[in-house]
Parts: sequence; C-alpha cells; structure tokens
Amino acid sequence: MGLVYEKEGNIAKVGLNRPNEKNALDPQILMDMHLAWQDINADDSIRVAILYSCLPDIFCSGMDLRTAIPILTGVRAPETEAERWLAKFGPHVAEAMLKPSIVKKPVIAAVNGYCLTGGFETIMGADLRIASEDAVFQMREASLGIMPTGGSNVYLPRMLTPCRGLEILLTADNFSSKTLLEWGFLNRVVPREDLMKTAMELAERIAGNGPLAVQGIIRCFREIQDLSYAEAFKKELEIGLPIFASLDAREGIRAQKEKRKPNFPGKYS
Repeated sequence: MGLVYEKEGNIAKVGLNRPNEKNALDPQILMDMHLAWQDINADDSIRVAILYSCLPDIFCSGMDLRTAIPILTGVRAPETEAERWLAKFGPHVAEAMLKPSIVKKPVIAAVNGYCLTGGFETIMGADLRIASEDAVFQMREASLGIMPTGGSNVYLPRMLTPCRGLEILLTADNFSSKTLLEWGFLNRVVPREDLMKTAMELAERIAGNGPLAVQGIIRCFREIQDLSYAEAFKKELEIGLPIFASLDAREGIRAQKEKRKPNFPGKYS
C-alpha cells in the first residue's frame, strides 16, 4: 500500500507507505496523494490534514528515479493510468500533484528521519511543519548535476532569507531539524515518539476553531504574497468581511456569551 489515507474526526491523515522504496514518489503515489487532497477539499467534515510517513526512519527519499523521473523527462512513454496522469501534469508537477497548498484547509507536515529532495519540496507546500529530533533535510540535486524543479527555488528563498535558502540549494548539504527550526522553516522539533501526538494536538486545536475563519486565513496568506500593502489590505477585507457575517461568526459569539464550546456549522448562511 503506497498511501495510507484515513480520517479521524475532523482530521485527515495522509501517510506515505512504500517501505521497499523508502517512500520514493512514483506515479501511483503522486496520483493517490492528489486524489486525497481533492477528497479533503470536498469533505466539509475535514478541517485539517496531516501528511506523515508510516516508516520509522525516513519521511521520503524523493522522486522515484526508476519510474517518475523517466516519465517526467520524456525518456519513457507512460504505460499505466498513473504514468499517463503524471505525464499529463508533468510541466506543472509542483502545483498539480505534490503541493499540499492545493488544499484549501491547513496541512501539517509531520517529518521524521530523512526528508530528501522531492520529499523536502513536498513539505514546503505545507502550512505548518513539525519534525522529530532525528529529522534530516537535504536538497541534493546540485550534487547530481541537476537543478530541482519541484518548487524549492521558489519556496526556500522566500520562506527563509535568500542567503539561507540558497545555501540549502547550492551546497546540497544535510540540514538538521534543529538548524531549520532556528531558521524559521519548522514550527516545532520534538522527540520521535512524540511526533504524531504533537501533530494531532496541533491539528485538533486548529480544527476546534471556526472552519471558515481558518480557511479564510489560509487563503489570505497564500493570495497576498505578491501584492503591495494596499492591495493586500483590500484582499484581507475581501476574504474576511463575509466571514464576519457568517453563521460561524454568529455561533462563535453566541457560544462565548453562553460560556460553552461553539458548534461551528462551517457555513456563510
């Protein structure tokens, strides 16, 4: 089973599970991940998603060099449904398949062990990132004489400082979870045995808030990145004002007055 997809209350869990291939991303698992993101978007009961590894020592070893790369580069013609799907979306692999940012709900990446190349790029698209103390991150493409094209050139210099982002890309070195916490890439670093517990606690805390407000915050964050301050303030109002008039807002205020836990309907009207 390449992907474990399950739902626990308001939380969806997407688990990478290719033990023999060290969770390398092949056409099938990429397509399955994309379908999982689509289902999470469509399911109103799901409010947060967690991306994690089912393996104890590795999160993801990157793109599968035997199957995904030949298809993406046109070296081999696609044969299976998943390979044909990958070939179709190949020029837009970062947006169409790998990135949790296609999900309108918060995605938490829970990272343990080695998180390499395409796996590293995948979690760059998550909204929050928690790592175990033993996690190791690497963008090794430059050491192989190739340039990464899954989004890291765009993400890293913006998420970190340009010089730190470029250091990760240009050196192809290993970086510890402690370093990436200090650099602002990670939210938390915890002992390996506490990783999923911490991720679930964070997901449950977010899932307990108003779903329209949470989705509005995520949407605003993503859409204002390239805007001027004036345009960003307008976008904030465009997204936020309808939420003020929503059923969620009414329920939240009513619950506060009645000193009870809110039961958000997740609806505008």
